[in-house]
Amino acid sequence: MKSSNSVIKRHNAWQERGTVRNPYIVGSYVIDRNHYGRHGLIDYLLSSPDDAVWVVGNRRIGKTSLLRQIEFLTTKDEGTYVPIFWDMQGCENEADLARELYYAFEDASDRLSQLGLDVSSLQGLGLPELLRAVRRAAQDRGRKALLLIDETEALINVGRNDPQGLQRLRKALQAGQGLRVIMTSTKMLTKLNDLCRDWNTSPFLFGFGLRNLWELDWRSAADLIRQTQSEHPVRAEEDVVDAIREHTNCHPYLIQVLCQRLWQEDNSLRPPTEDDLMVDEMLAGFCMIDFRHLAPTERRILLTVSEHRLMRESELFSIIDQPKGHIRAFVYNLVKLGYLRRVYGQLAVGNQFLSNWLRDHYDELIHETKSEVSDRSTQELAARGRREELAYLQEQLRIQQANLQELERQRSQFGLRVPLDLVNEINLTRQEIERLRREIEPLLDEDDLDTST
Repeated sequence: MKSSNSVIKRHNAWQERGTVRNPYIVGSYVIDRNHYGRHGLIDYLLSSPDDAVWVVGNRRIGKTSLLRQIEFLTTKDEGTYVPIFWDMQGCENEADLARELYYAFEDASDRLSQLGLDVSSLQGLGLPELLRAVRRAAQDRGRKALLLIDETEALINVGRNDPQGLQRLRKALQAGQGLRVIMTSTKMLTKLNDLCRDWNTSPFLFGFGLRNLWELDWRSAADLIRQTQSEHPVRAEEDVVDAIREHTNCHPYLIQVLCQRLWQEDNSLRPPTEDDLMVDEMLAGFCMIDFRHLAPTERRILLTVSEHRLMRESELFSIIDQPKGHIRAFVYNLVKLGYLRRVYGQLAVGNQFLSNWLRDHYDELIHETKSEVSDRSTQELAARGRREELAYLQEQLRIQQANLQELERQRSQFGLRVPLDLVNEINLTRQEIERLRREIEPLLDEDDLDTST
């Protein structure tokens, strides 16, 4: 299936017509009413006992939007946190990091003034001194500086060029009270594990809690499709919404891309066709970047599933020359990062766009040997991610069970005249409890992700 720029240009031209513009935002981060879902994850990131968290996700899954939404919410709330957005893109050494951090302080100068910090007085300080200054100022006010770090893949080059600077940064980020760190990246950052193996101190990523950033939940995806938070919600039949969620696997960027193509001048969405699922040059570029972020064995698994279209995980054991526990570890990562998905107990490629691209380029991809990430680091990421996901889901289950208990207590006070909204809330809570139990069950087998060699 080849790309068709004429089809895409025709769809995009609709943006400039009609009384309502095409509401789907492609190519930039979104906040406030344009940001959908992630509520549970945001609550976790702001309330977790871990003051340093690493959020892992593929390109265009919404990492920058997540950080910017947290910045928006915590600025609006003016509570515990004073947010600082720090973009590390392009940094090569400790001096570059210090310069970009100072620029981030300048952008947040109004907020930092609440902590008694005059940003101009910090100019010229080194990286540890800048972090120490903001941490202490926040602690003195009984608050926390919230450091939201984007494009942390830059730390790979910093680790190569300035390993001592990277060690100083790690120490400063985890130095004590007054600072909470949320950093995002692709799984490429696991290369730091390889760079840090010879350190006398702990590896850089040690001490960071881990959360995967994957697709939107089913309901949030529907809200994004229908733009329910907009002044002009989009009309879409249920079968159209289902088709969009199925083709995109609820990937927020792909939802926006597809909906932008399906949007009509009467502010409705038509059913998708095969042409709407074409992969243009921009999407092809993202697919190639994501593919190169895979470890060698992950690539083999993805291409094998693509070739078969649909297959059971157990069938991989006779094709991939790896221990079963290793294969399960790789599959776990591929599913959590959206490369694969489970369909009625079988594996399929994560979304239709990626599936089309893999089929179109299969012959060249099987000869793509350069890999940015090692099998070993990927296995370590899988084992760690599974442990932390299980702990997170179990905590969410505990919270929902407590909520249900309270709701049931409230219902008992109404006798036979229970308000409909309370009944609906009880039913939704029960559904959430069942969903959490289903997600927890496959994570309980300790042998599944055995990464021993």
